[in-house]
Amino acid sequence: MEITILLDHNLDGHLVFLEAGLKETGWDQILSIEFRLLRDYGLPSNCPDHELWRLAQEQQLLLLTHNRNRAGETSLQAAIERENGPDSMPVVTISDKEALLHSDYRCRVAENLAQIIVDLHNYRGVGRVFVPF
Repeated sequence: MEITILLDHNLDGHLVFLEAGLKETGWDQILSIEFRLLRDYGLPSNCPDHELWRLAQEQQLLLLTHNRNRAGETSLQAAIERENGPDSMPVVTISDKEALLHSDYRCRVAENLAQIIVDLHNYRGVGRVFVPF
């Protein structure tokens, strides 16, 4: 299975840990995951959250973030609440990005991420999924 995961700017420096978790769990051998950054789409790091959500939906990207705020109508949560539909791609939110430094935590995140990808049809329309669960 192939999927592109868009990393929100708040996870840019954590890509190495996400990739390590997938390798440590063996999911890198089963899934074909391409990680992309905002700059890969010509977006600035301060791209409004609602625009980021719309890009993920238009391009069918799995958006991975650490952003949980609902600060105003342009926030990610507000966009999800306002625009999410039954076929919308979920937003995957890592509960503690600093814990990705620890193998056991990043392996749990990788396992959950793999489960979401494999069962993506069951996660469409849910809005947000926090990992690890």
